[in-house]
Amino acid sequence: MISTDNLQVTLCLQQSQSLLRMKLSALTFLLLIAGGVAAIPVEDSVEAVETESSLDEVTTFDADAGDVLVTSADDIYTADATDGTLVIPYENDSFTCGNTLTQSQIVTIESHFSSALSTFNAQSADILAAAAVKRSAIPVVWHVIYTSKTLAGGYISNSAVKKSISALNAHYKGSGFGFKLKQIKRKKNTNWFKKTKGNPTDSYMIAMKNALHTGGASTLNVYTVDFADNTLGLAAFPWDYYGFPKRDGVVLQYNAYPGGSYKNYNQGKVLTHEVAHWLGVYHVFQGGSCSGMGDYVVDTPQQSTVSWGCPASKDSCPSIGGGDNIHNFMDYTYDKCKTKFTKGQMTRATQMSNAYRF
Repeated sequence: MISTDNLQVTLCLQQSQSLLRMKLSALTFLLLIAGGVAAIPVEDSVEAVETESSLDEVTTFDADAGDVLVTSADDIYTADATDGTLVIPYENDSFTCGNTLTQSQIVTIESHFSSALSTFNAQSADILAAAAVKRSAIPVVWHVIYTSKTLAGGYISNSAVKKSISALNAHYKGSGFGFKLKQIKRKKNTNWFKKTKGNPTDSYMIAMKNALHTGGASTLNVYTVDFADNTLGLAAFPWDYYGFPKRDGVVLQYNAYPGGSYKNYNQGKVLTHEVAHWLGVYHVFQGGSCSGMGDYVVDTPQQSTVSWGCPASKDSCPSIGGGDNIHNFMDYTYDKCKTKFTKGQMTRATQMSNAYRF
């Protein structure tokens, strides 16, 4: 008979050996798709590194305090901007999500993903079950970057953060994913707040993440800034973690939270969109074509173009049928227009997170 202690040791060894194999494989794979970017020490730029090193404030929540219950859908879905003192930086529809990939990168990613998922699935039933538990309570560390203690300066309230987590959980309800707010950390840094751009190699972004990132692959780090370009959000994909662990997480436009002042994107769905990238889901218009694998999800109709606003209907691939995914969280439509993920998208998120995060 195997003792409980021996069984635990055996499971830990199995998990550690599997994780090491995936780490080595992932690092080789990242070097292939990065095109040499990893060799450029942009985080050491003199201009980007801020001399302030200590955090200004840290708020820690217990196991249950971070998830604020929402009793009415109106609390999430119909919140309007209430602070007239804030200037909305971009009122047009030409915002971007920073997560863009070439088709050659996609081919490499998908090949590696297939191998990593097979490795994960070969593990014991206990480890598979443990991953499901981890997915249901993903710890969130929220970094409020600000330039002054005003809303316009990025100093969003703890309540705004909690509403964001509550909205996130509402949008992922029934998917097996859940999010628990663990800490809110505040850091005054004007460069990081005002100069960060939606590019994963941006020196300000890298410096910020290198200084503040908390936890491992299964911890969701969220950073709020006032992007210097027309970006609303950017996420690190799960396969990026083992090559660039400190660059993991989601960077978000600071006033795109539920009830925030960013017009048409103030119901928390920018975070929902970016977290899906963090879990490994592509845009529904990935590939920009009416043929091919698109977003590698079978139950999202083929879509070749981005959707803006909230069109009554749109079909960029009329010869195929099905219509575009204008109500899907992974398009660019207004928050009021986005209402769902598909079952296939959440299956992919589960498989991706199993392979790389849990």
